[in-house]
Amino acid sequence: HGSNGIILGKNPILSVDMYPSFDETIIGDRDNNDTVRDQVENTIDKANSSRSLITIAGMAADAADLLDLQENERGTVAVLKATLIDDNEQGQGHHRTGSSYDSNTNMSSRIKARIRARVGTCKLSQDASYMGKPGVGICRFRPDGKVFAVGGWDRRVRIYSRTSAKLLSVLRGPNEDSLTALDWAIGDKELVQSGVLAAGSGDGKIALWRAFS
Repeated sequence: HGSNGIILGKNPILSVDMYPSFDETIIGDRDNNDTVRDQVENTIDKANSSRSLITIAGMAADAADLLDLQENERGTVAVLKATLIDDNEQGQGHHRTGSSYDSNTNMSSRIKARIRARVGTCKLSQDASYMGKPGVGICRFRPDGKVFAVGGWDRRVRIYSRTSAKLLSVLRGPNEDSLTALDWAIGDKELVQSGVLAAGSGDGKIALWRAFS
């Protein structure tokens, strides 16, 4: 199988999450891959030969290093769009860069990916006494895909719009260390849209919020 990669910089990628880019609600257990896959396939227009995914990525970062970069390269949260294009080709596509080939269906799947946005977390400062902690340890889409949350090294959770990558809210809990775990409530539509969110940190604390119900 082939692949298509995007380089976001030299800093490690600490977390990624994905969600279909069409405007359909998918409710279910993120660990139940078969159920989620069936729901995704049932909502895709069968006449359309391409499928798209939105990928979010959270990166490690040092404030001093980011200040040396161009402003549009300082974001530690990246939003990417990947489009999977299926070509009905007989016996072709085996060695195509950025593609995979299924011999059972004679279908070549090509992936086209691009960066939609890069956004930052905390404010960066030249002041050596407080330069900020812009790194992101964890990122997760809400199960309905309308928003996503990122957990930062600055102990805060930030919620962004999936479609615009606009910052919608900043949440601060009792956590006194970098956030390392994050998840949204799953279940029926009402529970998902209640926006219950949990975040855990390196000091053993868990914060709970009800955000964007």
